[in-house]
Amino acid sequence: MKRILLFLLLLPFSIFAQIGGGSTFEFVTLPYSASENAFGGSIITELDNKLAFALKNPSLLDSTFSNEVTGNCGLLHMKESGIGYGTIGYAHTLANKMTMSGGIHFISYGTFDGFDESGTETGHFFPKEYLLMCGASYPVKEHLYVGANVKPLLSYLESYSSYAMLFDIGVTYKKERTCASLAVRNVGWQLKPYTDDNREPIPYSIDLGISQRLEHAPLQFNFAYENLQKFDISNVEQKKKTTNSSLYVDDEERGFVTFGKKFLKHIDISTEIFIGKNIVAMLGYNYQKSDELSFGTSKKGVGLNVGLALNFSRFQVSYGWAKQHAAGGRNAFTLAFNAETIYSVCRNKKSSYDNRN
Repeated sequence: MKRILLFLLLLPFSIFAQIGGGSTFEFVTLPYSASENAFGGSIITELDNKLAFALKNPSLLDSTFSNEVTGNCGLLHMKESGIGYGTIGYAHTLANKMTMSGGIHFISYGTFDGFDESGTETGHFFPKEYLLMCGASYPVKEHLYVGANVKPLLSYLESYSSYAMLFDIGVTYKKERTCASLAVRNVGWQLKPYTDDNREPIPYSIDLGISQRLEHAPLQFNFAYENLQKFDISNVEQKKKTTNSSLYVDDEERGFVTFGKKFLKHIDISTEIFIGKNIVAMLGYNYQKSDELSFGTSKKGVGLNVGLALNFSRFQVSYGWAKQHAAGGRNAFTLAFNAETIYSVCRNKKSSYDNRN
């Protein structure tokens, strides 16, 4: 297994990739949980054994994740578009200290009416895409973990289909109140394109993240710098606006402001506020979304994300909302629990019932 992990660590540096908007299978970049949604969608570190983050960054896995189960349901303007997505995952620790995970990430684009080139109805169709995930992590040194995911991808859009094989690899340092990671995500190949001889790029990224919990305050701060492999990740329209802008008279000032905006588009920041033992409030901000997905002089809160998690004795429920566009936001609901704990409770109740009878 160590040789396989080493191979996957070296793999991304021989593959070219594109930034979001210029590639296919963009659904793989959707958040895997309500917490990730509330953090802005790019955070790759965590300190509370949230399995959904370990599905995204496998090097987060350790023995504390054993028998953890997570399920997430996300909605993208569901009433208007009918688009929904979700994630289901499970993790288990083996006898050799290796922790493995498995899951599925999927999206449904709703119901469409089909027509041929002459306008004749061809019936309804239901485009869907699926990402299967199988990951493993191993502690190479104290507090240092290396992990990898293998992710087959299946896409069905009307009469077109495509298959791909993606990989994630990551390295994580975890100790008490600090977690830092470097992860290469969604590197891979389109094995079967939608049409012959038209292979499309995959939305691959190299991300850096850190989470820090304060010792004397109920706060945790999360930071991510995504897409290390390319500095200018502006979309085409934003590049045109920057090039044709007449807002700056001084070229030096214009260059400094442009550099600053390009840098900020890589940054995702968020905070968690611990209210007692059982309530966690979440707040995040993503500058790129604010800059590129709003219009006019008012941003209307685009790029702002909020969430709330409730920790019960045997499970956790959380909700995250992200303002994606001036027209609306993205909702996500997550349920997480430990399967061994639930099994033990059910077994004890059954034993008590049997003893009474």
